[in-house]
Amino acid sequence: MKVLRIDNQDVLNGAVFKNLEDLREQLCDFHSIDWQGDDDIFSLSLHEIMSHGDWDYMMITDKDADEYEDKRY
Repeated sequence: MKVLRIDNQDVLNGAVFKNLEDLREQLCDFHSIDWQGDDDIFSLSLHEIMSHGDWDYMMITDKDADEYEDKRY
């Protein structure tokens, strides 16, 4: 199983990750430039960082993951 990142604003859809932790780290890195919180952004949970933007994800099969160009694993 792989993780498909979903941008609910339809800008950055289609990236596939090996696991949820890799997705969390990428979203933290993506939002680190505009992070205003008191805590280190990398200490946020997946749910917290997804709420910072407008993100979602879907678990997909390895076969389905092959259909996407942006593979981050």
